Amino acid sequence: LAAGRQGLDVAVPTCGDWRESDLLTHVARVYRRAATAVSERATAEVPWPVDDEDPADPVAACADALDELVHALSTSEPESPAWNWSGADQTAGFWARRMAHESAVHRYDAQRAHGLAQPVDADLAHDGIDELVDLIVPRVLRRDDARLPTATVVFSATDDAGRWELRLDGKSVERVDATSEPDVTVGGTASALLLAAYNRVPWTSLEVSGDSAVLDAWSAALRF
Repeated sequence: LAAGRQGLDVAVPTCGDWRESDLLTHVARVYRRAATAVSERATAEVPWPVDDEDPADPVAACADALDELVHALSTSEPESPAWNWSGADQTAGFWARRMAHESAVHRYDAQRAHGLAQPVDADLAHDGIDELVDLIVPRVLRRDDARLPTATVVFSATDDAGRWELRLDGKSVERVDATSEPDVTVGGTASALLLAAYNRVPWTSLEVSGDSAVLDAWSAALRF
């Protein structure tokens, strides 16, 4: 919201051809859909809102949607039923976590549009990588019919000792107990790892050892 108030007619380089107004409008729609799922205890898919495609004031629209979301979550228990696309954890708790990470990454986008972006809090970024590996990547692979390379990858956080040892196999990503000789290892703060995996910062800004082509293939396959 603060970034939006600095100007809406600026390009958001991390979000394709969007401008800041498009980004805030998108976030508002996501918040409102999640708020509806939680507040209505929805058990069937919640449609996207259709009355805010082009709001006159995207900052105000996003602020109002945020208020709706916070109210819905704060007046619900984490285990309250709430439809979502995960297929498993159909609870309000899913949306609390998902919206935290949606907000963190798009906050970075909004600030980046104005040339100054802060890192994601380390604890939040760590959980964001967990969510990315366990939920987001499998969903994007199904949704976009994308393919990952066949390779082993290690993400190693330098600020909180987080370590993600992954096996990529075309249409899947799975955690493995140990990868003694991974195809590629990436080291950096949890924030930097999260943002690179979301195609927000280049892999070359981190410490990369091994076959960097695997990371390029990850970025090409996974468009968030």
